[in-house]
Amino acid sequence: MTAILSARGLTVRYPGARRPAVENVSFDLSVGSTLAVVGESGSGKSTIALAISRLLDPAVEIRADLLTFEGRDLLTMDRAGLRRLRARRIAMVFQSPFGSWNPTRTIGAQLTDGLRAAGIWPSGRDRLLTLLRRVGIHEPADRLRDYPHQFSGGMLQRAMIAGALVARPSLLIADEPTSALDTTVQAEILDILDELRDEHQLALMLISHDLGVVARVASSTLVLYGGRLVESGPTTALYRNAGHPYTRALLAAAPRLDGPRKVRLPALAPGPVVDHGCAFAPRCPQAESRCAETTPGLRPVSGLNVACHLAETPRST
Repeated sequence: MTAILSARGLTVRYPGARRPAVENVSFDLSVGSTLAVVGESGSGKSTIALAISRLLDPAVEIRADLLTFEGRDLLTMDRAGLRRLRARRIAMVFQSPFGSWNPTRTIGAQLTDGLRAAGIWPSGRDRLLTLLRRVGIHEPADRLRDYPHQFSGGMLQRAMIAGALVARPSLLIADEPTSALDTTVQAEILDILDELRDEHQLALMLISHDLGVVARVASSTLVLYGGRLVESGPTTALYRNAGHPYTRALLAAAPRLDGPRKVRLPALAPGPVVDHGCAFAPRCPQAESRCAETTPGLRPVSGLNVACHLAETPRST
């Protein structure tokens, strides 16, 4: 399938930072598919989302050999073009359902702002009500008069999803959309996202620190560590045969019914930020001297792309 969103060598550096927050990350995302971006806090996941939508401060340096959406160069687009893009073609759902809404205004007033920005008010009101019903908000015309404190966290997230999709975008970026919700509501929100992706032929980028969340909906996954891409490929292959020690540690840290409630990753070793070699080397129990000296590049290993000197070398056929 043709990619709707493509990045090659995406690098993002914040003012005054010693090293990039995101460094040399490449990926493609096609219509109707879900790409998950996984990693701990500070790994660069949200920075990628904000770089794509160009919501970062202008002082932040964004470089890439290629960063395109629907064939348009996101790095050279002017502010007016970016505003139109965010209003109609690229939608975002943010992490905190409570922090994403203005508590002093009704849900309806805030969703109407989005319709006006997209140029579909009042014609889009009926579609908004349909979407609100679709995501499980009953009697939506009445609920639009309510304030955020009158909604549960799950209901606020549902309303945000409906508002994000009302302008018929082709890309939805969901940044930790379930992290503030309980397990049952998490599952419901993920099912809604998955179903709406198919119904509306969306491209979905799912930002998460939780590989359990990723397994539920994502067709392919990027694993980030320290702003670098350490592993990527089909989600099913990653779960069955992860090649990078960090990915395996994330999988081991997921709660299991038949094992320990939680496995902690080893603490980050003290000392300066790693400027060369493998960023994970200070925490990796398998690290060798070359891991601290030479930065590993991505290479194919068992159906995945892995940036690790110690990953099994693929057998020739």
